[in-house]
Amino acid sequence: MKNNITITELLLSGFQLFQDEEEFKFSIDAILLAHFGEAKGNKRYLELGTGTGVIPHVLYHRGARHVVGVDCNGYVIELALKSVIHNNIAEAVSMVELDYMSDAGKVYYGQFDGIYMNPPYFESNSGILPQEESVALALHEQQHSMKDRLVQAQRYLKFGGTLWMIYTTPRLESLLSAIEQTQFRAKRMRFVHGKQDKVSKLVLLELKYGGKIGMMVEPPLYIYKVDGSYSDEVQAYYE
Repeated sequence: MKNNITITELLLSGFQLFQDEEEFKFSIDAILLAHFGEAKGNKRYLELGTGTGVIPHVLYHRGARHVVGVDCNGYVIELALKSVIHNNIAEAVSMVELDYMSDAGKVYYGQFDGIYMNPPYFESNSGILPQEESVALALHEQQHSMKDRLVQAQRYLKFGGTLWMIYTTPRLESLLSAIEQTQFRAKRMRFVHGKQDKVSKLVLLELKYGGKIGMMVEPPLYIYKVDGSYSDEVQAYYE
């Protein structure tokens, strides 16, 4: 274990999360995504690329009792597992070191009712790659396209299952094109804005495996009020 570990207070059920300052740390994107989808006690959920494990923690807080988080970074999984044990939720939340894009994930194929995914937002040739390899993998697509990730995510779902994801709005057109090449259908979409007078930079989507055509666009989600404090909806996510 490295020496630059911090403990973040989630406020949810008094949970504390272990993070490394040099690794990819969770942001509000993960909190928004974890509150966009469902969290039922009788269903099984999977997070692909769980990182610090914040989404499984939020899902547990919301009522989920069968959650698995996987990540190819063994070190962050070690930290995430430490958080799970520290917060006494190991009977409901599992953390597994696994490259979900590889054949090693076959043991989990077809097992889940719902999947959460916060994929890399940027193309491999977009901007300067972070020096830390694990951070670069979290932010840039590298060797796997968005279509590749969607096709692989589909394998972990039961037919009729749901995928919830958050993505960058400027690349929404390419995401929708990738979705059209899979057996997913977009069913819900919600644009996220920093403030009411700002353009949307993020978008939340709900995809149904084997779903019929027909999508609902929900009212926009504003993160901040004019004074810079969280909107009432987002503030409630932390309570």
